[in-house]
Amino acid sequence: MACRQMKTAVVLIALLVVTVGAIALWGTRSVTVNRPAAQRTALETRKPAFERAKKSVTLFFLAREGYSFREENREIESGTTTEDARRTLTELVKGPKGGDLVPTVSPGTKLLNLFIDSSGTAYVDFNQGFRDGLPGGAQEELYTVFSIVNTLASNFAQITRVQILIEGAEISTLAGHVDTRMALPPQYVF
Repeated sequence: MACRQMKTAVVLIALLVVTVGAIALWGTRSVTVNRPAAQRTALETRKPAFERAKKSVTLFFLAREGYSFREENREIESGTTTEDARRTLTELVKGPKGGDLVPTVSPGTKLLNLFIDSSGTAYVDFNQGFRDGLPGGAQEELYTVFSIVNTLASNFAQITRVQILIEGAEISTLAGHVDTRMALPPQYVF
């Protein structure tokens, strides 16, 4: 009888050791749970991680009726002053959206570069198409030059004068009427 109880005790102890070992091994394993991908509903909108701020700028175009400047506002993405000045001139080159305004820059114009020095002079470099597309009259040349100068100077306090370049070189005039050898300050009335 004592031998039978001894065998039963040994079997129970062995079973207890195996159970405790199994529990110990189970607790040390990492458990990975795969969750199903989140389902998006039609009501959820996804916003971009980085939304750029917008800035309102004023462009100077020529009024269709008579020779005078008219302003048109646009929204551009906001960045550094130089980036904003480039975006603003790019909008000016695109032309007006309003039907009562006339473009001041020829359609073949491309802005090649723009930089601003520490004295407040903005250097704007256009392709040859800017010069080639000018109609040629003194008034048209005057409004072309000062639509660029006024647009930059009125939107950016850092810009006090504008030097126009063609393909990286200074020019004495665009069409023979306005002296562009030096940087020009804004001029709103002629």
